[in-house]
Amino acid sequence: MVETPSTIEQDIAELEKQLESKKAALEHDKSERDILHGIIGEKIQQHVPAYQPRPASPSPAKVNEPPSYLTQELKDKIQAIIDLVFSTNLEDGIKEAAKSGNAALVDAFHDILVDELYGQLIERKKIDKVD
Repeated sequence: MVETPSTIEQDIAELEKQLESKKAALEHDKSERDILHGIIGEKIQQHVPAYQPRPASPSPAKVNEPPSYLTQELKDKIQAIIDLVFSTNLEDGIKEAAKSGNAALVDAFHDILVDELYGQLIERKKIDKVD
């Protein structure tokens, strides 16, 4: 049986379920953003086993922007992969980031993707924004 690829809408719905499940298990020890960061990190590790996500930063200075130390070329690649996620699905974007073999790109992609998805979940009123 051929598995049909998911859409970003299905991916976001699945992330909502995982977020609720993990949040219930952790009993509010972590913020929803931290939990989402962990979920996305686990998904990336499925394609990049050597990837070790660093803990989520408590309050990002610039949301949805690559770190300033990255080259413009890397920033452009990350944005292209983020665009791929939202035009196709999460798995395709993760696979594309994994193909780069660049740990800095994968790490920045992870952080930016979490920020983007967190914003989507807030917009959909699936989670409450915490300042």
